[in-house]
Amino acid sequence: MTISIFQQLYIRRLACLAVLVAMVATTTSQPMKISSCCTKVSTEIVTAPIIGYRIQRRNLPCVRAVIFETTEGDVCSHWRQDWVFEKIKELAQAQRAKKTTPATTTSSP
Repeated sequence: MTISIFQQLYIRRLACLAVLVAMVATTTSQPMKISSCCTKVSTEIVTAPIIGYRIQRRNLPCVRAVIFETTEGDVCSHWRQDWVFEKIKELAQAQRAKKTTPATTTSSP
């Protein structure tokens, strides 16, 4: 029994397709770090206690934002809001005060 040229080509194509599927399956099954970002911002004042912040630059689909880290989770705020500027200044001052405060030491007599 002989195999025609068309059958040989068909078998080769199937083999190539199987190799390609195996390669895709192994590369997509490896863990990937997915980073989330703000795609929308709020103009409302954050009422939860703020424990930190970070600045997010525009890199679509991410938008320019100030991300406040609160005890209830992250909040994406509009970077041009007056209260956002004030809160950043307040947090920066608190951070500077924490760094410049000398450590208290006790000496024994």
